[in-house]
Amino acid sequence: MILTILGARGPYPTKNEATSGYLLKTESANILIDCGSGVLSKLLNYITYDDISFIICSHLHADHTSDLGVLRYYFASRGKEIDLFIPSEPQEEYNLIRKGVYKIKNIEENLQTQIGSVKLSFFEGQHPYRSFAVRIEEEGKAFVFSGDTGYKEDFAVFCSGADLLLLNAAYTDEEVEKIEEPKRYHMSPKQAAKVAKEAKAKLLVLTHLKPECDEQKHLASAKEIFDNVVLATKEKIIEF
Repeated sequence: MILTILGARGPYPTKNEATSGYLLKTESANILIDCGSGVLSKLLNYITYDDISFIICSHLHADHTSDLGVLRYYFASRGKEIDLFIPSEPQEEYNLIRKGVYKIKNIEENLQTQIGSVKLSFFEGQHPYRSFAVRIEEEGKAFVFSGDTGYKEDFAVFCSGADLLLLNAAYTDEEVEKIEEPKRYHMSPKQAAKVAKEAKAKLLVLTHLKPECDEQKHLASAKEIFDNVVLATKEKIIEF
C-alpha cells in the first residue's frame, strides 16, 4: 500500500496546504479518503479524477468534505457516478452531498463490506457529527484512519496489528486535560500514541494538525510512548 498525504490540516488550512484528504493506493484500488478544502488540486499531482476507485468520508464537517461539491461537477459533466461512503447524519449536510453523481453507501457502526479484494470495516468515534474510523485491508496489509474522534478505550482493538495508523491529534496534551470527557472530540499526541502502542501497530502518522501546531513538540510528545511515529505533512508519501 502507498499513502499520500494530500491535506492534513484542520479545521482550516494554512498557506499552500489543504485540510483533510488522503490517497491510499492498494494493489487494486485508488481510494480517496476525505475530500476537504484544497484536496483536489493536490490529488491531480498523482492520479486523475477518473482513476479514483471510490471515496470514503469519515464525517460531514466541511474540512473533510468541502471539495466533494466541486468534484461532482467533473463527474456530472461526463455522465459518470462514483461510490461514496459517508454517514447519513446530520441530515442537512447529507442532503447537500447526496444529490447528483454520488452513489451513496451509508456508513453505520460496525459496517463491514468488500469491494473486489479490498475489505472495509468501520468504527464510530466520539465527535459532534457522527464520525467513523475506517480499516482497509488487502493482501495481508492493514491501514486504519481514525477520522475525527476523542480517545476511546476500545479503539485500539479495531486498530490491532495495523501496518499504518493515521490518527487525528488535533489537541495538545495540555488542551485535552482541560476539556470535559464528553466533549473531547479529538485526540492528543500521547493519546494517539497510546492507541498505537496498545494496537501493536507498525507505524503511527499524526494528522489533523492545527495551523498553529508546534509540530516538533507534538512529535516529541507522541514518541515518549510510541517510537515509530511521524507527522502527516503535505504531500508526504509513505509506502508500507
